[in-house]
Amino acid sequence: MVLSAVVIVLIVQGLAVDAFHRNSFDVVRGCKQHDSIVAYDAALAYFPTSSLLHVGHTHSSKYFNVAILGPNDGIIRYGESLFPYDKDVIEIVLGGWGNTKSAGRLHHRTGANNYDNNQLVEAKTPNLLSNFRPTMFVVEMFNNGTVQVRIEGQDHPFLSFNDSKRIPFNYMEFTKWDKDVIFFYDCPLDHGNAMYNHLSLNCTVV
Repeated sequence: MVLSAVVIVLIVQGLAVDAFHRNSFDVVRGCKQHDSIVAYDAALAYFPTSSLLHVGHTHSSKYFNVAILGPNDGIIRYGESLFPYDKDVIEIVLGGWGNTKSAGRLHHRTGANNYDNNQLVEAKTPNLLSNFRPTMFVVEMFNNGTVQVRIEGQDHPFLSFNDSKRIPFNYMEFTKWDKDVIFFYDCPLDHGNAMYNHLSLNCTVV
């Protein structure tokens, strides 16, 4: 009888988790949506990261989740001030160069709207983004200046670089290159694991 109950629990848990992952948009449940993404050279309306409800902390880092839906070039910028002209900001390019590579760099834009990019790292990431499903990323910023990006659910970052200036994560905004993209931000942390645990708890047989 006990063995049967255990088997039932495992089967129901497997079905529940499979059902949860069947809809690829479940990953953005609880996120805020930002679909009015302006062009790369436009004046961005940065927002304070203090308004985010979901920022994780460890003893040596802070991190947040963000998902991108689109064919290429989901671009995240963050920096010290609300209007970061004549200042460096961190720019993270995900699925750039026709969805073949990603990069981390220092982006400097003048008051005359001229810009310069100082590439810190570049990595091949073929087909990272998709028009048909959002891809959820974890961006983690360490106290020593290291910045890492990984796909949620994976242990190892595909993008890692060092920001020697340790630019503060005070204000953030999103932009694009040549194609429209949608960002889902301020996402619950460990959303997939939380849903898994919730389903498992509800399906337990005593």
